Amino acid sequence: MKKTFSFLAAASVAFLLAGCHVPAASSSTLTSEASSSNGTSSSSTSSSPLSSSSGHAIDLDLPSAPTYNEDSVSFHYYRKDGTYKNWDMWLWEVGKDGAAFAFNAKDDWGVIASYPLSKWVDPVTNSLGFIIREGGDSWSSKDCGGSDLFLDFSLYNKDANGVYNVYLVSGDSNVYVDTAGNMKGKIKMATFATTTRIALLANLGITKYVLNCDGAVLVENDAVGGRTRVDVDLPNSTSVDFTKSYSVTLTLKNGDVLTSEVSKTLLFGTTEFGDLYNYDGSDLGAVYSSSATSFKVWSPLSTSITLRVYNVGTPASLGGDDTFIPYAMSKGDKGVFSANVEGDLAGKYYTYVVNNGTYKDKECVDPYAKGCGVNGLRGMIVDFAKTNPTGWDSVSALSIDRKALAVYETHVADITSSTTWTGTESNRKRFAGMAEAGTSYTANGTTVKTGFDHIKELGVNAVQIIPIFDQANDELNPSFNWGYNPLNYNCLEGSYSSDPKDGYARIKEFKALVQAYNAAGINIIMDVVYNHMAGATGSNFDILMPGYYFRYTDAGALSNGSGCGNETASDHAMMRKFIKDSVAFWSKEYKLGGFRFDLMGLHDLTTMNEVTAAAKAINPAICIYGEPWAGGTTTLKDAVSAKQLNGNHYVGYGQFNDQMRDGLIKGGLSGDKDLGWVTNATSAIENFDAERILNGIKGTTYAASVTIADPDKTTNYVSCHDNYTLADRIAATATAASKDVATVEKMNALANSVVLTSEGTSFLLAGEEMLRSKGGNKNSYNASYETNALDYALKIAHPDLFKNYQKLIALKENLDGLHLDATEAAKLTPSFDSTHSLLSYDLPDSANQRTYHIIHANGTLAANTNVDLNGYTLYWSSAEGAAKTLTAATTIAPYETVIAYK
Repeated sequence: MKKTFSFLAAASVAFLLAGCHVPAASSSTLTSEASSSNGTSSSSTSSSPLSSSSGHAIDLDLPSAPTYNEDSVSFHYYRKDGTYKNWDMWLWEVGKDGAAFAFNAKDDWGVIASYPLSKWVDPVTNSLGFIIREGGDSWSSKDCGGSDLFLDFSLYNKDANGVYNVYLVSGDSNVYVDTAGNMKGKIKMATFATTTRIALLANLGITKYVLNCDGAVLVENDAVGGRTRVDVDLPNSTSVDFTKSYSVTLTLKNGDVLTSEVSKTLLFGTTEFGDLYNYDGSDLGAVYSSSATSFKVWSPLSTSITLRVYNVGTPASLGGDDTFIPYAMSKGDKGVFSANVEGDLAGKYYTYVVNNGTYKDKECVDPYAKGCGVNGLRGMIVDFAKTNPTGWDSVSALSIDRKALAVYETHVADITSSTTWTGTESNRKRFAGMAEAGTSYTANGTTVKTGFDHIKELGVNAVQIIPIFDQANDELNPSFNWGYNPLNYNCLEGSYSSDPKDGYARIKEFKALVQAYNAAGINIIMDVVYNHMAGATGSNFDILMPGYYFRYTDAGALSNGSGCGNETASDHAMMRKFIKDSVAFWSKEYKLGGFRFDLMGLHDLTTMNEVTAAAKAINPAICIYGEPWAGGTTTLKDAVSAKQLNGNHYVGYGQFNDQMRDGLIKGGLSGDKDLGWVTNATSAIENFDAERILNGIKGTTYAASVTIADPDKTTNYVSCHDNYTLADRIAATATAASKDVATVEKMNALANSVVLTSEGTSFLLAGEEMLRSKGGNKNSYNASYETNALDYALKIAHPDLFKNYQKLIALKENLDGLHLDATEAAKLTPSFDSTHSLLSYDLPDSANQRTYHIIHANGTLAANTNVDLNGYTLYWSSAEGAAKTLTAATTIAPYETVIAYK
């Protein structure tokens, strides 16, 4: 998943697999400031440190602040020591990409980062996140509290030149409006902490508060002492009424009078809320029959919902029609609204118009919609019987032991984007192109298979497609995007279809793809991103149930464990139910062979265990694995999360093994110049990295002091869509060896030779079999189609590499000694020689009463190193293919893998 992180030090998040580019938000806790009940308060604000800030020597030669012909923002930064040379700012519009911004001006007070607001899309509305950092992209240090700060433009007045001036002081996390240390008042928190108590927090002292319920005053008091934190109990020991709206009006010590709605988000996981509203029915969404369609949607805090049924899925603004028929929905048990519409509605589209305390007459798409119109703006009523290709009833996901899987990860468009793919032009970058047979490429008298035929020829038995659900994209004018920006989870992305305006086209064409791959012995694995959405506020989920489907800090800010501005609350019963229902739908309707969970560490263990159980009830052999980490700071407690450290509590699913990857190539968050066992051609690796590799061969991974010794829970890999391709990762080390193409090819083969001769699931990035490069782009989520395309000319340039992958993949899939369970895998004894240059181990072949001997050598191997292979029969040598002669003194070359049996 494509992510950009401000600074992450933990190795457990070193494998980044996509959606957005913003640093992680920090969280606060209700206990961070002492407080007492019944309106008393107990914390005070500190005096401003700006009073001592004055002109000083500055170690940067900068001009005065620039002027722009538009509104701009100027961040004024003061350091007492005057040393600014290595400092800059990381700025991001919340929910969008982050980037470095230099201090480009100075005045008598300090340095200034001054930029026009047109650098972003709409920072005034969406807020601007910022961090002051030292060391550039190395992130050696952070200042002003060290956590993410957010600029609320409503607290600042533009000056005569349209400039929002912001003042920051080293070592101080406050954000000031002037050099005198003044701040405008802001309610930082107004939330129910329990069903009977409300917690209030302002940035300045509170002198008076008024609590209202549906406009009527419940509590009115002076806040003695003018503290920033006040807790208020509901009168007469009453409990919250979830159907009513609560608000507070605070008077702050600077005279500001502010009003805020009181959030109930912290109560949504309570037993009290669950008893009232958790719904376990299987009929949410549009349930179609030829005689009538039933519509049901969960929205307990809404006062009214109107169903709209449209003839087309395209709004008039995009060339369609906005004519609809409205139907009032009735609110029933557990907060479920329903309507039943007579007649055959197949192929029509629908939305809901919602009214609640947060949204008024707001139109949205049903989260349970299983089909969509263009750009996901309307849900579709689908008769799935009309979507099945001929022979679909005989298609079923292939039953393959997950430890026998060689997974090939790709993007739909990557298969057909290159000019070296010469199939039907109208199928390019679409589902149909990915499944088109009979394509080839010829150069210099050599012809190779491409596209679908290339994948079949390679021999993999599973293809993981990075997100194909409906994304927040312009489907009529698509640009390259990995797809980690979810919009409608149960709909397919229309830009991969022949007609984004026809909701049936995308369904039919994807089913045809699944059918074609199934016939070729290949399961389709779906990359799912249930951990965050393209945006939280205004999303379909949030409109229907404000504050429920996402996690929040105690201060009411969106928790940002995804690094994309929000994270979903899988630990809330109805979000858990949605994920379970969604995975079950995809499993059954599209006959998928598995799921890869993006940032699985943001889901709780209960959800992942239940989701897996539901999927296995449909397909017992289904393969589920995920990224066992988060992408930032989350409010989900580690103890209940599906992170690496809880891997022994996974039931039926697995995780990526970043430990083995880092031992082999130093991927993820490692520095570009860092060398692993494969890329180090001059010196022995450390014992720690050797242990990572030896564990990985046995299907074992670990986190901190926790060891997960189970091949059924391990997915081994060295590269994926995130970060560099393998060739680009090797090139980035900038060693002498990395500059020789022949050596890079050998390193590539060696790295995945280890992956494919290890226990557990083996995972490959598409194109590694022909030395794929993205031109050094390590995060190509929104780079061009050309950058991300598979260039089949490389297959002609590196034929031996392709043959190596074929042989290794065939062995992985068919040698039962590579499919061992935890007990048998524990008996394996892989080992390095004393110099860590030679790695060897035996694998059983019980089906043929043989033993396979595996030898891997890296670039530090001494010349003319011999091993005894007397009596063995050669399976394959990465250096000599099937021609190598085995003797009692068989010479092993640097970077060579030899596989033999007897």
